[in-house]
Amino acid sequence: MGPTALTFYRAAKRLQALQVPRLASMVATVGDRMHNSHVDTKALLHPTVELGYGGIGVIIAPGVEIGERSFISQNVSLEPLPGHTGAPRVGRDVYIGVGAQILGPVTIGDGAKIGANAIVMDDVAPGATVAGIPAKELKRQAPPTGT
Repeated sequence: MGPTALTFYRAAKRLQALQVPRLASMVATVGDRMHNSHVDTKALLHPTVELGYGGIGVIIAPGVEIGERSFISQNVSLEPLPGHTGAPRVGRDVYIGVGAQILGPVTIGDGAKIGANAIVMDDVAPGATVAGIPAKELKRQAPPTGT
């Protein structure tokens, strides 16, 4: 399949840690252009996070945090609201459907599911399934337990 947006994100993060910022920036830019995406190196993604279709069209802004085993489908945006501070925080075992937008300083609880093309601007409870524009809760189940 070849390198994914996460491959370039992780390589750029390593280069930043090695204090090679220009090369890190170049690697990140190549990844962005290859996948029509942007996974900012100031975002915190757990190593077990997965991006659908290699991360095509995914926008993950600085300050976004994504927990263990979460899955982000293609064409998803996780960004602050324009003119506001604070970025989304995504818990563990979260599924975010194709084209969803998670905007502002919201928290997505562990085990939540976000429907395709949903626009989320409010917190989502652990175990909740939300969909729509704006996203509304459809159902809730107990979030996964354990690590």
